[in-house]
Amino acid sequence: METKKIVEFRGPRPRTKNWSPEKKFREFASIRVPKLLRALKNVQNLSTVYNEKTKIGYKYTEAEKRKILKDVKEAYQSMLKAWDNAGKKIKENQKKSYWDE
Repeated sequence: METKKIVEFRGPRPRTKNWSPEKKFREFASIRVPKLLRALKNVQNLSTVYNEKTKIGYKYTEAEKRKILKDVKEAYQSMLKAWDNAGKKIKENQKKSYWDE
């Protein structure tokens, strides 16, 4: 049974097998970075404090706020670390199996 898509967002998937690394980088960055910025904007929108009069906004605790900000910060730090380590040789684990010490 064939499933139908309601809306086609990007068109057909491009075949990147024979593309240069530079072209792939630019293509994937042009797709992924705007998605990331939209996602961060959506998380930013969660900061709107609930207003009784207009019934707009969200109710959240300080602990919930800290958890979200901590998770976002950890993801950002992980991304920075990946960029800093790009191109460096990764140290391989010398263990032959789980039981070797």
